[in-house]
Amino acid sequence: MKIQVFEKLRIFSCILVILVHVSAQIVSSAGVYESAFSFGYFCNVLAFSGVTLFVMISGALSFRDGRNVTVKDTVFKRFLRFFVLYMLWKGIYIVFDLIYAGELLNTPDLKETLRLSAIKWIGGNAYYHLWYLPMIAFLSLLVPLIYHGVQDKSVCRLFLVPFILLCLFVPTAFYFEFPFKYLIMDFLSQCRVEYFPGYLGYFILGHYLYKWRDDFDNRKKIIIYILGLTGLIFAVIFGIIKSRSSFATFEGYTTPMCFTNLLTSSALFILFTGGKQTDTENKPIKILSGLTLGIYLVHPMIIEMLKTFGFFAINSYIYLMVPVSVVIVFAVSSLIAFILSKIPIRIS
Repeated sequence: MKIQVFEKLRIFSCILVILVHVSAQIVSSAGVYESAFSFGYFCNVLAFSGVTLFVMISGALSFRDGRNVTVKDTVFKRFLRFFVLYMLWKGIYIVFDLIYAGELLNTPDLKETLRLSAIKWIGGNAYYHLWYLPMIAFLSLLVPLIYHGVQDKSVCRLFLVPFILLCLFVPTAFYFEFPFKYLIMDFLSQCRVEYFPGYLGYFILGHYLYKWRDDFDNRKKIIIYILGLTGLIFAVIFGIIKSRSSFATFEGYTTPMCFTNLLTSSALFILFTGGKQTDTENKPIKILSGLTLGIYLVHPMIIEMLKTFGFFAINSYIYLMVPVSVVIVFAVSSLIAFILSKIPIRIS
């Protein structure tokens, strides 16, 4: 079942994820007192909403009304699909690194290189963006277990309230000094609140915000939009201040596991899904939406190639090069994803 608002939101989220990795090039190379750093940090904070939105979309679709949830479909159509893709693309990026570094053809001992690569494929770290695949694969295993429970609004709130309070709001508050801060930290460490963290909260939140979207009238939506914008501005300003005070990038706000990200992501989610639903099919949107997973999988390769052309050099053109780079990466990745989609064996 395709829902057009999610197709548009999926494309928007994909662009934001590309912006995460493009802006990270600027943040990592610019000095914290340079204007380029402030611009890159703003883009990075905003763009991390794309990661959250992807999880929220998956949750909204996984728990939608009338869905026939079976263990067989969950294991073979969801879990195995994403996990096999993870292992496949983990191997592809190992080969990509070897080719890009010129080690595959110029190695004095090809057999040893392949042996080490095989070990890395099984037990080594995957490329920086591939973590999403096993995460969503294992989240999908929970769907048959909790599908019927989350159809009840009160059950959703039973999980979402402690998730938002203990895993997002309180850790964000700990970035600041306030009375009894360390006493509270010690207390929570004894309560083992780590049982609530993770992306399951956002998975359920996406379902909650979509299923009960009619509960949000225009007044509530405006309040949510204001809170989302306020969260973004707050994270950017205080993130830059903290970065300059420590002479290193402050990463507390450039993560989905932050209260400000929750505010911004929720506002964007409601902005896209809270309006009037339409059954009119938009073929270009449908096609592009179907390519987003492939775009996600291949886009770091394009970013690495753009580095060789100096696209992310810190100069007076950097404000132009960021959006230009995002457009190029999205366009080229879309083309590659489209070609891959024509391969009989599904690898994207």
